[in-house]
Amino acid sequence: MVDLFRLMPEAEHPHGLSDRDFDSLFTLDKPVIFNFHGYAALIHKFTYRRKNHDNIHVRGYKEKGNINTPLELAILNQVDRFNLAIDVIDRVPGLQASAAHIKGWLKDQIIDSINYAHTEGIDKPEITNWTWPA
Repeated sequence: MVDLFRLMPEAEHPHGLSDRDFDSLFTLDKPVIFNFHGYAALIHKFTYRRKNHDNIHVRGYKEKGNINTPLELAILNQVDRFNLAIDVIDRVPGLQASAAHIKGWLKDQIIDSINYAHTEGIDKPEITNWTWPA
């Protein structure tokens, strides 16, 4: 279980981290992409007083979607593997130019996945059958 109150300053919540501990985890100046299963505003509320807050980019639930496949719903909320990788490419200095072709491939994967879901009513087998490598 994850205690989200750890994101808050220790002066604001008994479970909160000191600024030093928070900064050692999330840095003072590097981009942080936080993929959250709930509303993104909650993470911003917990971290808005932190030094690196401007570099914290939260992806979370946006109340988008209808009757969708799991991947399609994740894509609509930009919390899928493809959009998160694009986020990294956009935010890590030096990757914009060197990974432009990968970003294009990722965007194609999003389009292909949505088209497949609309046609077949399910996610592609490589998505639904994916497992962590042994």
